[in-house]
Amino acid sequence: MLEVGQVLSLRIRFNNNGLLSRGRHPYLILSVSDEVIEIAQLDSLEGKEHKAAFNSNKVIYCDEPIETVIDKDSYVQLDNKITLENFDSLTYYRRQEDKLSSGKLHDVLAKYQEYHANHHIDELKIVYMDKDEILSLNP
Repeated sequence: MLEVGQVLSLRIRFNNNGLLSRGRHPYLILSVSDEVIEIAQLDSLEGKEHKAAFNSNKVIYCDEPIETVIDKDSYVQLDNKITLENFDSLTYYRRQEDKLSSGKLHDVLAKYQEYHANHHIDELKIVYMDKDEILSLNP
């Protein structure tokens, strides 16, 4: 069973123009229901430290406490909404059963909700993928 705070490794469609990720990326699970899960892309800050200043990103450091779900200082992209059909074999794409530490997870969820409440999310960046599409991109 998937849980909020876990990380999936997936190849997905970034937007509704059909732009696909070249490889698998880590995605933080933000919410889980029987029908769908909502995820946010994680990216390493390495070489992209300037992205920490963008209000559309939330930085997560891999220490204090030491995180097991990320191994580098990273950021979560807040300016999109990605939902996936929830199905049993989606757990196979989970990196591990560990979750982001509770304090950092709370901060990410609060920032994500605040960003979505106060900023328009372009419809091109509101992506839904069903089971068939997910499986076709992640054999």
